[in-house]
Amino acid sequence: MQDTLYIVFLIAISVLASQGINLAYKFGSTRTSDPVSSPPLLCTFCSFFIACIYIIMAFVFDGGISFPDRMSILYAMMLAISYSVAAIFYLLALSCGPYTISAILLNMSSFLPILYSRLFLGETISFFQLCALVIMMFSCVTLTLSRNQGVKSSKANTRWVIYIILMFFANSLISFSLRVNTRLAPETSLNSFLALAYTVAAIICFVFFLCSGGVKKKIQPKPLILPGLCVAASLGMQLTPTALLPKYLSSALQYPIEKGSAILFGVVVGMLFFKERINHRGWMSIAAIIAALCLIGIK
Repeated sequence: MQDTLYIVFLIAISVLASQGINLAYKFGSTRTSDPVSSPPLLCTFCSFFIACIYIIMAFVFDGGISFPDRMSILYAMMLAISYSVAAIFYLLALSCGPYTISAILLNMSSFLPILYSRLFLGETISFFQLCALVIMMFSCVTLTLSRNQGVKSSKANTRWVIYIILMFFANSLISFSLRVNTRLAPETSLNSFLALAYTVAAIICFVFFLCSGGVKKKIQPKPLILPGLCVAASLGMQLTPTALLPKYLSSALQYPIEKGSAILFGVVVGMLFFKERINHRGWMSIAAIIAALCLIGIK
């Protein structure tokens, strides 16, 4: 019973943090003075703030940074690259495309680690769980198409599609990197792992900023500090339950429940705070997602 309550608590924290990330990124995208150079700078702030938090936590709770398993460094590099690419292209997508669709696709990308875990970690997926995943994926797509939001021009639409595809696959590797490290290198401190990953991510994002000509464009960093802090706080709050849940749930259970709930919560937030309307296809999609979440638990 205590384990069940703890799992529910971790999922609730992850869902709330997920919505916080989307809103903070949207807030940051409205404060960018340049659509190309500003996103890498904002991601640099986010990565730096997160790295500082985990460095402090590593010294307070673990007595310092340590990597008893050297393979953890490789997994940390994979997370750093994945986050840098996903965050930058997500901000670029928000700058030229709809927020709601982009946010839902960000959550949907976390279903891919189920396939990765089956291929590389040998985890099994039952027939009912596979059916639930298929239903959930199609339902999320239908829900996305039911929203009355679009992109203004075909050129912007093409850019948005490219950004979303790159974000989609890169973001899926973030959760998988955490899962691989938890499963294959459990003796490595989570704080040390994330401190290294986001320190490297900050460097990568800053290199992106320099390569995009941010210095020559004289991008003002001050408007991006607050969004960076908000993203860092939300992402840091989400990463801990994402890293701890593999100890209690298989990937076939963790990702659909965690991200499916985040999608549903995002719809509720959109209805209550942004006055977005959902048509009958949208409500049918929501019902199908709830059914899929119930089906997930069947072995």
